[in-house]
Amino acid sequence: MVATERQKPVTSSSVRTKGTTAALVALTAASCLQVVDPTANNISIVGASVDLGMSGSERAFAASVGTLALAAFILTTGALGDRLGRRKVMLVGLLVAGLGGVITAVAPSTTIFILGRAVTGLGIAASFGLSFALLREVMPGKIPKAVAFWLAGQTAAALVLGVVAGWMAGFGWRLGYLTMPIVAVIAFLMCMRGLPEAKADHVGKFDYPGLLAIAVSLVGLIYGLSNAATAGWGSASVLVPVAIGLVAMALFIWWEARVPDPAFPVKLFKDPELAGSVATGFSFNMWQAVVMIQLSMLWQYIYQYTPLQVSLGQLPLSVAMVIGATVAGRLLSKGIPASLNLIVGHVLLIGTMVMFGFSTTTSPYIFFAIPMIVGGFARMLNETTMGQYFVAKPPPALTGAMASSKTAIGQTSFALGTALSSTFLFGQYGRGIAEAFAEANVEPSQQGQFTGMIQQYISGGDMSDYDPQQVETVIAKASEVFVTSFNGTMFIIAGLLAVFAVISTLFFAKANRMRKAGLLVDGALTLDGRPEALVHDGTSSASDGSGATSTDADSPERTGDER
Repeated sequence: MVATERQKPVTSSSVRTKGTTAALVALTAASCLQVVDPTANNISIVGASVDLGMSGSERAFAASVGTLALAAFILTTGALGDRLGRRKVMLVGLLVAGLGGVITAVAPSTTIFILGRAVTGLGIAASFGLSFALLREVMPGKIPKAVAFWLAGQTAAALVLGVVAGWMAGFGWRLGYLTMPIVAVIAFLMCMRGLPEAKADHVGKFDYPGLLAIAVSLVGLIYGLSNAATAGWGSASVLVPVAIGLVAMALFIWWEARVPDPAFPVKLFKDPELAGSVATGFSFNMWQAVVMIQLSMLWQYIYQYTPLQVSLGQLPLSVAMVIGATVAGRLLSKGIPASLNLIVGHVLLIGTMVMFGFSTTTSPYIFFAIPMIVGGFARMLNETTMGQYFVAKPPPALTGAMASSKTAIGQTSFALGTALSSTFLFGQYGRGIAEAFAEANVEPSQQGQFTGMIQQYISGGDMSDYDPQQVETVIAKASEVFVTSFNGTMFIIAGLLAVFAVISTLFFAKANRMRKAGLLVDGALTLDGRPEALVHDGTSSASDGSGATSTDADSPERTGDER
């Protein structure tokens, strides 16, 4: 009898451990959509733009619309998760993302293609943001380890999924976009069992004005920036939507600071560690957007890499990211200061971007592999450090919204990185080609022929109708101009990353000063030595010793095969 009683705790613990691991794996699978989608899109967008006859501005917008939709709707899905159930909304998101992938794959026109990409982004908004929020329910006492597992797991999965996406895209861009629905179905089946349901017991009114304002803001900003490459920064197609976006953003911030039930808890960002994490998020997401998208185009345009070769070429980046997330999780668990992790990460990211800026038309693969590996490690060093704050610090009633806001920040910066780098690169390329034509005294009637020659070469078309020597001359000059434009873009982005690094460092330095003065205790702001109420309903947050907080305002509703 005694032996039997002694065995019970061991069995129970074992079951809980297995259940926790299964839940973490399922949440990681749900997050994989956000990881594989950029890879599939970056590889397949080149063929899609040629096949569907996209203009330069259309191609730039089509490349970023999925990320734009994700950023625009992720706060909405987070708020819905807090109200309807985070697990439930996440599962719906997986199905919507799969549908978007199918629409994109069968698109007969640019309009339908863009619609498919937008639907995909909407689905990922729910699946990715809420899978992140549910980490707190699965491992409330070990949030840094949970975040590290989630990030490392999704990146490791990307090693395989990236190759699969490249392999499928090698048979045609439409098959490349079918990677998403396949992953979505697998993740949906994995998440059907073993995950806890959680939603806030008390929520306020749904913040329709705030959610509408942020959607309008992001659409205006990204659409305007995507037009700048072809229309010029002074054109109405750039200035009008950007102005609308900026006004909507100002209204959004003003509204969220005053409304009783904000969709985005801006008051929480009085905490300097959260504020510094925002700058950090802009930095590493912009870095990844530029590397994945512009490097992919450079390899395909200049070095004639196939889609599969692009996927294989970026594998070291994914491996380095897995290692970076794992190392960061261990360092944080051992008490290494977050500010130290971030400083190292910032310096490495900026340095790798500068290294990319010295590319030539004959640079070997190893030239790109080294900064990819270093940058991938640094990127995850920063994201793992940042991610723990967005899971651990908010009151439980705002877990979904806050986790989604972290993702919104990341995806907005990824979209901005895509749009800005595309604008800088193709803007410089357009001017460079025009100058090259002028220097060579190419007549306007010939410019169209040469442009068509370049496009046909890029798409891998038959060049037998052209004079071989003329082809060699034109392509060599176009390649030179493109690489010069690529290098200039890398230096500009490096400068932007440096600005974000300085901002982040200043905020974390402020946090250290406040902690020494007793104004920041266990991750919570204090006023006169007492915890500051940062939420309108007055719920108090208490540290559990791991950085996570707990209150009675949120009672998770457990369903399914919970262990």
